[in-house]
Amino acid sequence: MRRIAVIIPYFQRETGILAGAVRSIADQIFPWPAAVDLIIVDDSSPISPGAELANLSLPQWLNARIVRQTNAGPGAARNRGLDHVDPQADYVAFLDSDDSWAPCHLQEGIDALEMGHDFYFCDSAMPPSTLFASRDLFLSGDSEPVFAPIVPARPLYRFLPGQAGAPMVAEYLCQTSAVILRNRALHDLRFDERLRYAGEDWLMWVRLAHRAGGVCFSTKANAVRGEGINLYRDAHDRLNSRNLRRLISTILANRLMATTPGIGHNSSALIGDRIATLQREIAAILLHPRLYRGFADGDARRTILRAARLVRWQLLPLWRDVIIDKLGWRGPSLGESAT
Repeated sequence: MRRIAVIIPYFQRETGILAGAVRSIADQIFPWPAAVDLIIVDDSSPISPGAELANLSLPQWLNARIVRQTNAGPGAARNRGLDHVDPQADYVAFLDSDDSWAPCHLQEGIDALEMGHDFYFCDSAMPPSTLFASRDLFLSGDSEPVFAPIVPARPLYRFLPGQAGAPMVAEYLCQTSAVILRNRALHDLRFDERLRYAGEDWLMWVRLAHRAGGVCFSTKANAVRGEGINLYRDAHDRLNSRNLRRLISTILANRLMATTPGIGHNSSALIGDRIATLQREIAAILLHPRLYRGFADGDARRTILRAARLVRWQLLPLWRDVIIDKLGWRGPSLGESAT
């Protein structure tokens, strides 16, 4: 019997979203005996999870329960779910409340883990695109290979020993709904709850990749990303305090990433460059007058001031040079006449 815990952090403003995610769990197909403990963490959602589950018919092997907490963000909700995982559970999977799984997701992921791995993830899709579609360099680059196929003729790969950490730092490779873990590999590792707006999952997977006994992945898009509330995607307006919160959270996540035990010199340098790029982006936003239209709002004001403290102004070039960089300008310097 495989014992599987599935954790869903839940905060939505529309009905029917959570029900769709739970149906995709109920539709999982197992060629071996399985018991699934579904832990839904209600992060003070405006839509009740109980109402979402009321009309669902769940299979006997699926036990759903609701844990409630004061709103604290997705990282805190996932941690609350981890705290409620039965120590006897073999595997832990994550599913966001607006996402869904292909019927083979748990079976294929657990079969891969049982080949000697602690950490599995697959590709994820937001039709018509998939996450790995922009990862050509990761999958087919000319550099020294860091992964190898596990089973011929199947899109299943394993990272070579000690080689998973650097690619995980370089790119956000695994969306959280695509991850399945061996429970014992987690130990005391948890999501950083300070990162409410971005980066808590990326940091978690980087930390885990540097300590896991084996990391494998599938290029099949067995996880599908939905269109519910998403703090990262919702910060779409560049000149908005929500986007600044996202950038602040991403900088903090990268600073914490740099302290990961076992991280290499190249990864540390890459993180430093990424932080500098994020600081320049914040500087560009802070120097735009439209940002201050909502400056009287208390939350926006605090976010702007916090963002300003993150920028190392003395190391930045002149604002003119920031514009040149943003535009990718290849002609005459700004202020000079074009001939």
